[in-house]
Amino acid sequence: KQWYQRRVRGLTSMPEYAEYEKAQGELLRKREQQICYEFSFWPEYNDDYDGGIFEIRSYRLKPGCLYEWGNQWADAIKVRQKDAVMGLCSQVGEMYTVHHVWRYLDLDQRKAERDAAWKSGNWGESVIKTVPLIKSLNVDILRPTDYSPLR
Repeated sequence: KQWYQRRVRGLTSMPEYAEYEKAQGELLRKREQQICYEFSFWPEYNDDYDGGIFEIRSYRLKPGCLYEWGNQWADAIKVRQKDAVMGLCSQVGEMYTVHHVWRYLDLDQRKAERDAAWKSGNWGESVIKTVPLIKSLNVDILRPTDYSPLR
């Protein structure tokens, strides 16, 4: 998406980021990379960052079920479009991995939005159909740095 490309260009032009990249070698113990594509059904992200947190939910799926996963989430995402940042699927790296990124003002809003989604028939139905497709799930709650492309 264009908003992400603009942010990355801005990030790479910052002298502070170049210094960070140089220093990070001393800090990292492990580094992994993936090349992902964005699901076509995921809504466009409004990049007017007004503070808050991001939740990254990374799902390892059973091989061969990505099509079914996509079909279910194409319907379910309609319930939570305002929180949706991006939905990605790996193409290179750890295969059958899906990442959903959500934005909230705080953990209280996260809880409220998730509770409201469960009251929608589409959300619960889609979750029930996709849970059997999951091998593992990892959830991270992050606050973006000053140089993050999501700011």
